[in-house]
Amino acid sequence: MTERAGLLDTSVLIAVEQHRSLDHARLPLQQHVSVISRGELYAGVHASQTPEVRAARLATLESIAGLSLLAIGRDEATEWGRLRYALAAAKRRVNVNDLWIAAIAVANGLPVITQDDDFDIIHEHGGPAVIKV
Repeated sequence: MTERAGLLDTSVLIAVEQHRSLDHARLPLQQHVSVISRGELYAGVHASQTPEVRAARLATLESIAGLSLLAIGRDEATEWGRLRYALAAAKRRVNVNDLWIAAIAVANGLPVITQDDDFDIIHEHGGPAVIKV
């Protein structure tokens, strides 16, 4: 079943440029992207070693231009702190950007759409629902 809305993780956004398959049937109808993922995409553009890679990464950035961009505010910061503490108490570590993406998803009542296993760990400690594509 396709979710009505979801927050796309960076792993989903770069799947095409990295020639990874996506389960398009599981992608939500209403797609959102976080400022964190947008920043990661810009970092990838700056780190490009060849004009071809740079062009592919810029195309990925352009492909998300029409998506709803979710930022960090009070609710997202509160969720980040809660999740960070829960993971630390359980002696679990995850990528800080993934933790921010999860906090943005929780604060906005959205599942994370991803190909990244770190979100399963975050989900186990009070994070958002995870949909693997």
